[in-house]
Amino acid sequence: MENKLILNIQGINQKLEFQVRNIFNAGYAGVNQEKVQEHIDELAKLGVETPNTIPTLYPVANQLATYSGSFQVQHNETSGEIEYVLLWADNEMYVTVGSDHTDRKLETFSVPMSKQACPNILAREVWKFEEVKDHWNQIELTCWIRSNGEEQLYQKGTCGELMSPEKLIENFKEMKIGQDGHVFYSGTIGTFGNSLAYGDEYVIEMNDPVLNRVITHRYKLEFLPEEIG
Repeated sequence: MENKLILNIQGINQKLEFQVRNIFNAGYAGVNQEKVQEHIDELAKLGVETPNTIPTLYPVANQLATYSGSFQVQHNETSGEIEYVLLWADNEMYVTVGSDHTDRKLETFSVPMSKQACPNILAREVWKFEEVKDHWNQIELTCWIRSNGEEQLYQKGTCGELMSPEKLIENFKEMKIGQDGHVFYSGTIGTFGNSLAYGDEYVIEMNDPVLNRVITHRYKLEFLPEEIG
């Protein structure tokens, strides 16, 4: 299925027409294995099956990638989680911030199915990875959630807590997965209190403290009514 994204390369006022071929969601890809285990444990409390190997890659349909500011969900037990997102186009790698929004009810039955149930959110703005690779571990990731008009800090960390893009590329090569036209979600950092929280609006931010620039995206959830009849 065709899915073309029109992205903005921040800082040079240039458009990037990106044709999404494949999307891969990484799971449990943190550098600190103790924190990874904490994330696995918080999901296990909800009945989510623990992974056989880590990190885990989940392919999802290419039409799920979107920078929409809102989308519809079936119930109030879906949640986002901040991630860095890699995109490859014409042998150039770009990075932005995204959210692997997941149906938590469905996740207790099947993690791959839960990844298919909601869009993969990403910001419209991107950076060239070449510009940030030398200070990659300092790039900050922050997620806020809003519920009934109240905002709370949900996640805060750095890209250094997650597996590096170079390491992920190595994994791709080992799996004989190409790069051009692919979108890769990195896996997430821990949450405050090591527990999931639900909201009706999410704000995700990637901050570069070295080059003093920020990519921010926000999106709202629209809840469908229950079945009729």
